Amino acid sequence: MKRKYKSIWILINCNTKDEALKIGNYLLDKRLTSCFDIINREISRYLWPPKSNLIEETKGCLLIIETLKNLYDKIADEVEKLHSDKEPFIGFIKIEGLKKSYIDWMKGEIR
Repeated sequence: MKRKYKSIWILINCNTKDEALKIGNYLLDKRLTSCFDIINREISRYLWPPKSNLIEETKGCLLIIETLKNLYDKIADEVEKLHSDKEPFIGFIKIEGLKKSYIDWMKGEIR
């Protein structure tokens, strides 16, 4: 039997821990997530600016938002308003195998 509510983790690369906290707390206060995690990134390398063949290096954080799939678009829109990057990395991974009691807790916390 398919579940109506699908759990996802939204992954957001943030430039600082303060930025990750600001976004995470905002989404928690708005009850768009049941919890969030911040993981420090030791190193991140990427090509920037576009088509320059230059490699940038930074640190920053990975913000993980635990939520329901039907809220992804709303959360992505809110994150884009709060994030310091013009084109922030925002994506999601499906989370499967959660116990019904955990999904019920999530649904009870998220509006």
